[in-house]
Amino acid sequence: MRQIYNIIFFICNLCELSHKLFEKNTNKIIDVVENNLIHYYSNNNLNIYYEKRIKSKKRIISKLQKFKIPYDIYGLRIIYNSNTDYYNTKIAYIIKNIIYDNFNTLDFISDDYIARPKNNNYQSLHLYIVCNLLIEIQIRNTNMHNVSVNGTASDYYL
Repeated sequence: MRQIYNIIFFICNLCELSHKLFEKNTNKIIDVVENNLIHYYSNNNLNIYYEKRIKSKKRIISKLQKFKIPYDIYGLRIIYNSNTDYYNTKIAYIIKNIIYDNFNTLDFISDDYIARPKNNNYQSLHLYIVCNLLIEIQIRNTNMHNVSVNGTASDYYL
């Protein structure tokens, strides 16, 4: 019985450590993006929002049952809005280059759904950063985000 408690204790500490590492690394990514974007957009025409998430156990199991590798357990979504151009996609590639210049990435699992949207109109850049964890980064503008959350690419679209 004591071994079971030790295993549970170890797993709980490992989960707590991964949450701390995730928070630390995503904060670093955000700082790097913010500090480097100043060179491109020094005026106030750009708003950026960040969403952090850790995939639920249920979604991880669902992916594994489909024989897919869950690369996206840890995720950071970067959503931007250009006040001068609602449909601006160039900023996504600027952010992508900033990330590529400052972090170790895995190109073989990255996807460019902006250049090649999915059939349901989903658009976003998917990058993967290797740090203490593997973190998926999704980059999109507010128009792309609205389509993915409320539009034809959402889970709720009929």
